Amino acid sequence: MNKPYIVCLQFGTWRNELWFTAPDDPETADKWENAVAKLPSVSESCANSNEFMSEAVGHFESFGFTRIMR
Repeated sequence: MNKPYIVCLQFGTWRNELWFTAPDDPETADKWENAVAKLPSVSESCANSNEFMSEAVGHFESFGFTRIMR
């Protein structure tokens, strides 16, 4: 069974919440924690919030999470 995984992004004064879905199991929870921990390195190469959001989505997808629209 899948569950939602939610992350709050911030870039400067911009904030947004992204929702993803993935299996509800310990292995996936570990992947989520790892992905969240590495998120600051994603923002370092971004010039603006739009670029950061796009890169963040790709970052979480690379860990096996599927974005869902909320």
